Amino acid sequence: SRAPHRRRAMASTSFAPSAAFAAFASRARGASTRARSCDGISSVPRARHRPRSSRARGRSAVVTEEAMAEDVVDAPAAAEAAAPARARARGRTDGEDAPRVVVFSGGTAMNGITSDLSALTQKVTHVIPVSDNGGSTSEIVRVLGGPAVGDLRSRCLRLSDESTPEAVAVKTLLAHRLHPTDSALARDEWYQIQEGNHALWEGIGDDYANIIRRFLVHFHQEVTASTVKGRFDFVNGSIGNFFFAGARLFFRSMDAAIFLYSRVSRIPDDTVVVPCILSEDNARVNLAAELVDGSIIRGQNEISHPSIDSKKFSKDMSFSSKNPDVVSKEFWTSVLESGEFPELEAHEMWGGLRQSSRGFKSVRDALKSGSLSDAAELLQSRFIDIAYRPLSVWDVNKVVTAYDPLPSPIKRVFYASSINANDENFEVHPKMNPTVAVKIAECDVIVYGMGSLYTSIVPNLALKSMGDAVKNASCKKVLMLNGGLDRETGTMSASDIVQAIVDALNMKYTSAELENPVLAYVTDVVVPCGGGIRIDADALAAMGVRVHECDSVPAPVKNAIDTVHYEPSAFVQLLTRIVTDTSGD
Repeated sequence: SRAPHRRRAMASTSFAPSAAFAAFASRARGASTRARSCDGISSVPRARHRPRSSRARGRSAVVTEEAMAEDVVDAPAAAEAAAPARARARGRTDGEDAPRVVVFSGGTAMNGITSDLSALTQKVTHVIPVSDNGGSTSEIVRVLGGPAVGDLRSRCLRLSDESTPEAVAVKTLLAHRLHPTDSALARDEWYQIQEGNHALWEGIGDDYANIIRRFLVHFHQEVTASTVKGRFDFVNGSIGNFFFAGARLFFRSMDAAIFLYSRVSRIPDDTVVVPCILSEDNARVNLAAELVDGSIIRGQNEISHPSIDSKKFSKDMSFSSKNPDVVSKEFWTSVLESGEFPELEAHEMWGGLRQSSRGFKSVRDALKSGSLSDAAELLQSRFIDIAYRPLSVWDVNKVVTAYDPLPSPIKRVFYASSINANDENFEVHPKMNPTVAVKIAECDVIVYGMGSLYTSIVPNLALKSMGDAVKNASCKKVLMLNGGLDRETGTMSASDIVQAIVDALNMKYTSAELENPVLAYVTDVVVPCGGGIRIDADALAAMGVRVHECDSVPAPVKNAIDTVHYEPSAFVQLLTRIVTDTSGD
């Protein structure tokens, strides 16, 4: 059991907007039209943290909506003052010459590149889909409706500032997930967090803590008051997702939620994270795929990696100090492909301590020496890890189903009115987010990033007006190939993937179909050296697309889905050369 921690005082759980908070809400809702949805703050001067007397710390502190709004609204001034020092510390290219980049990607695959890209320029717009229906996001959507927030949260979290201990503490809180398999344990921990009694609050100043906690409490009120059948299940829940959803529900605006989240997690200046579409208040966003054989698969998760119920693997223990390497997706991919189980040290297989206090690396060795205390020390650490995340059931599941072939290749993906097979389903056409159009018009390069082709990249593109916006942009348009193929891409070659991007932007197989040529959408393809996708150079040359090889690093485990990964700094350098090269224009 955990020792009690200082409780975050909050005067009331009610969250009626005051005049000051309404002013902030209005400003936040207008963020997208002013292209400022992610103006971040790196630090709030300590003078902004209102000091308390020792007597005040011992009783409930009254924190009003006015005070909360004041802290957030004044944050840009603090950001402007602190930005030059942060830029020098990060080695960033500042000024008017910094390239403006638009990246289409999903929530996680591009995360390894974002830090190096931010070192080059902070003028990056990350366009993210909101159609995910897996993981804890699916439970939020089931109970509260609305677009999915998971991928947006993932990218915002990756971009979060880590320059101060408080910033790291905020990031740690928002990155935290509740117990992965046991609903009761997850719910108990959630109550500790939203009531302010959890160790995760340590290191976070009262101003930030009160802002974060108010939206967590608002989220809690919404899910507990929901009339949807079946109460909300907190298992594997992301605190960042809960905060994001609470802000979206309060402001009734996804852009406002991003605006707030970006300030709390201290996103770099000029960096913008935007959903690809405008969604109606609380409207669900559903993705479907039409296969070549005419069949329909409903739901992003079912297209990419159909899910199993991880809760059936429930355990009794609620936390862990560390996770063993054996739970990684790459490890189990290697085992499944090779049919061989590699030799591992005990801690690599079972988790826990590398060695005991007296240097024993395995329980067996400790027992052979007669040291029961060392054996017990190792066993306890192993049990905690195994109980916390038993073989990472969702990662293993993604590996298995990523290799479970589709019955037929994907013809196209589209937005649907519902993913329930019993409902009357029809195709819908959500509106492109106008912020995306603005950013595309003024950018220096468009990047189609790494990620699942049909569930991470194409949902950003298969939108009315997106094709014309990209075609009219007078810049390089760069496609990053993944390090390997997956369930969605099957046996596709490089030119097949280029054609899939073109077809999506041309809205092929719809009444809004365009006929723009390949070079209107893709001018360059970047290939990681040693990657697993076939590069059909003649077909790409016939399209007029230029091919660039990029340095890579081996995937963490041999025979993983991606055989290699991009070397981040090498990719950023290559992108800079592509942007500045005018020989092919």
